[in-house]
Amino acid sequence: MDPQLQTLAVQLADTAIRNTAGSIADRIAAAKARKRDQETIAELEEIVYGLVSDKSELVQIAQAYEEELVAQRISADDIRYISTNFVPLVQKLIKSAADSDGQDGRVAQEMIDLIQPLLSVETVTVLQLIGFNFRKAIGEPLTELVSKLILSKAKPDPTLVGDKLPPTRGGRPGRSGK
Repeated sequence: MDPQLQTLAVQLADTAIRNTAGSIADRIAAAKARKRDQETIAELEEIVYGLVSDKSELVQIAQAYEEELVAQRISADDIRYISTNFVPLVQKLIKSAADSDGQDGRVAQEMIDLIQPLLSVETVTVLQLIGFNFRKAIGEPLTELVSKLILSKAKPDPTLVGDKLPPTRGGRPGRSGK
């Protein structure tokens, strides 16, 4: 589970436990049992203020959950945009990669033909409703894959040793001061 969602779940459980009906009833009964009007009023005010504060906290937790879930959801407009603009680009890239590696273009086309129907508004919506997170399942690995591809194609800079930057005019690694 996402660490942010775990934190929200812990906060929600803590607030819910603190405000069970039995717990509040016990506190009210204890306050009334003292038979001191001023103390009872003060205790009841404290209970009410606590409940109002906890309600505010619950609203904040609900909003945080909503923000987290909205961030994971892909809208119908986004899906349409991806299928009309991104899929053709991916098709070109896969075909180009297959051609440059001397691979059969049919295999690449078969892969595209398998993936393309998954990017319909209906399919993506159904999968999201049952809990599939496209951004995590596809976006993050795709980002990592592209990063590795770029790094594998980059020529190493002989002036860089390890993670160190080349020395500048002042003899220190870093910016050249231009």
